[in-house]
Amino acid sequence: MTSNADERLPWRLVVSLVIGPASWLLPHQGAIATLLPQKISEIDPVNKVPLVMMFSTVAMIVALFSNIALGACSDRTRTRFGKRKPWIIGCSILSCLVLLIYSRAETIPVMLAWWCVYEFVVNGVAAAIVAQLSDRVPARWRGTASSAYGLGQTIGGQAGILVAAQFLGDVTLGVEVFAAIALIGGVVSALLAGERSNLHEPVAPFSKRELVTMSMFPTRNATDFYKTLAARFLLVVGSSMVSNYMLYILQDYLGLDQAGAQRLLSVNSSITLIIGLVCCLGAGPLADRIGRPKQLAVATTGMIAVGALVPFVFPTPAGLIVFSIIVGIATGANSSLIQTISVIVLPNPEAAAKDLGFLNLANTLGGVGASFVAASVIGQFGYGAVFVAQAVVVLLSSALFYSIKRVR
Repeated sequence: MTSNADERLPWRLVVSLVIGPASWLLPHQGAIATLLPQKISEIDPVNKVPLVMMFSTVAMIVALFSNIALGACSDRTRTRFGKRKPWIIGCSILSCLVLLIYSRAETIPVMLAWWCVYEFVVNGVAAAIVAQLSDRVPARWRGTASSAYGLGQTIGGQAGILVAAQFLGDVTLGVEVFAAIALIGGVVSALLAGERSNLHEPVAPFSKRELVTMSMFPTRNATDFYKTLAARFLLVVGSSMVSNYMLYILQDYLGLDQAGAQRLLSVNSSITLIIGLVCCLGAGPLADRIGRPKQLAVATTGMIAVGALVPFVFPTPAGLIVFSIIVGIATGANSSLIQTISVIVLPNPEAAAKDLGFLNLANTLGGVGASFVAASVIGQFGYGAVFVAQAVVVLLSSALFYSIKRVR
């Protein structure tokens, strides 16, 4: 029998699932997609493309370890404040401090070192926040809660680029603003979620065997889990291979100066943000109503391939705006749909943060794969070809989502 508690929407948690991902992703995306490339181009304009790829690769290695390790530690945490709140607050404070130090770096090696530290701590925030979808959301509200989480991701991802575009002339101030957002948003999110003590929950004694289990990929009932991982990886590769180089695409492909690039970057980010918010809010409840998140994800992922061909055929500001509209629809919907799918395919809900951390490898590895593929394509064929490559990659992602059996 379903309890009344299961019937009610946990609205405080839902609101916190908007604020939480927005508060860590906004600084992260604003820095990595705009301010980091800008600062690199100021220090070493000749080698800016390979340096962006190098930063992404090294940061991926750090984030790869951090997301899984800190997620597993969060799963085992037992305190009177719960198991997610201490990690969200603690890592948000550290993220703020590290960004403030990073903002004053003046050489590539120092920038790289502090960026790696930032990647380590910010993934502790991310792992703890997303695990709440599995811990505390009743199945009937999973799509709606995933929409809230996706809404936060959309705000963070797109608003981060929009805000960062205003600080192209003062990167240091921009990073300082992002540091404040990371601190305030992370703490507010954790307090609003209202997590209670979990001291009563059993936990396996720590041992060498438990340590191995904490670091292992799931092996039982995990076929759809790995299909989801591969599909998410390809989707991130396809999406990021354009967004990571958007500043250079505007300047070197469309031929805009810094002022023109800043204006178009702001316009495109605003379009993608507004459309993404609307589609994100609608996709989760729609998936709850019709019970077919997979079919919706297949369709929206395929839309990105269509949108990618527009700026390839029409390399103009108007073509890029059309691209942003189509991608905004698809990305907004996917931000909730894919999170719903990810929670459903978890092999073991008791290890939610760890296994969602493994799924989040798609974001980390995808970002690096995107930089590698994009740099190779740009080097061989120019900026226009990166849109064709994006279309091919996201179509492969759509096919993998279609092959998942456990989700309709």
